[in-house]
Amino acid sequence: MRRRVGALVASLLCALTLSGCIRQGVSTQAQDIHDLYMRIVLLAAPVFVGVEVFLLYCVVRYRRRKGDNAPAPQDAGSGKILGVFFAIPVVIIAMLFPFGEQTLSFVQKQDKNPSVKINVDGFQWEWTFDYVNEGLIESGKTLVRPAVMGVPIDETIHIHLQSRDVMHEFFVPSLNFMRNAIPGHPNDFDFTPTKLGTYQAQCAEFCGLWHSKMTFSVLVMTRPDYVAWIGKEQAAALNVSCPPGPASTTLVAQNTSWNTDCLGMPANASLSFTVNNKDSIDHSLGVFDSIKRKVKYLDTGHIPSGTRSFTIQGLRPGRYYFECIIHGPAMAGTLIVR
Repeated sequence: MRRRVGALVASLLCALTLSGCIRQGVSTQAQDIHDLYMRIVLLAAPVFVGVEVFLLYCVVRYRRRKGDNAPAPQDAGSGKILGVFFAIPVVIIAMLFPFGEQTLSFVQKQDKNPSVKINVDGFQWEWTFDYVNEGLIESGKTLVRPAVMGVPIDETIHIHLQSRDVMHEFFVPSLNFMRNAIPGHPNDFDFTPTKLGTYQAQCAEFCGLWHSKMTFSVLVMTRPDYVAWIGKEQAAALNVSCPPGPASTTLVAQNTSWNTDCLGMPANASLSFTVNNKDSIDHSLGVFDSIKRKVKYLDTGHIPSGTRSFTIQGLRPGRYYFECIIHGPAMAGTLIVR
């Protein structure tokens, strides 16, 4: 009996301890989810206690007594008991259902005029954040530098999530939910951050060799700090510079990155690009007029492992943009033609 009571007390302490793992949300949607968890815990607690008390009663009441060697009686049960057995769970679920549906409607609701719109691309093994209204693209560098997604506090952020290759998972633990990035099936959702700070995030769907390195962070700032951060990132993108180079160059693709993010080449000459793909996945090379990619000068198509060469006839002086069309801005750079 002492051991049984000890086990019961230990179970209750574990339940109370684990209930502390339900973290407070850092967005309005995350707080709604947290509140739902707490309601479920409060509603489930009496059921848990009642079931445990009944089990202990049965253990004590129907235990085998000393000297009692007769076989235990076998009852077939009754329709009434079976009905009660199914009725109780139905009542419990019926009580919980409205809370879940209400929270789901809050979390799934999308603002028609969000403050910030971000197209999020996931691929092996990095994230890219395209700020639609700001004309800025943020990306990490695979195995080198995780991506950072900056957002303003107390404003609605709309995410358009998609995958360029295999299935990924957008997971920010502090937001209390995950969203799938399935190839060909974009996923849209909103969140409104309510606490300043930096929150770690990751891909939560095993997606290949470097899945564990597919991380990023969400930086929640005040509106003035957000505007300054956007301006700083835009200026950094525009101020990329590199010395003039020859009319032929070699781009090495390894670990989903190019060996350089800036190329200097002569104007009005036949430009030669040799792509050396050292990865086990396909890459491609595209050259465009700018990051908006309105004019395309080169599209190599898929390049498997190995080396291939391509040529562009003379470009006029100016700044151009190149990227792996398969993997996007995380594998991109500036082409300066002088």
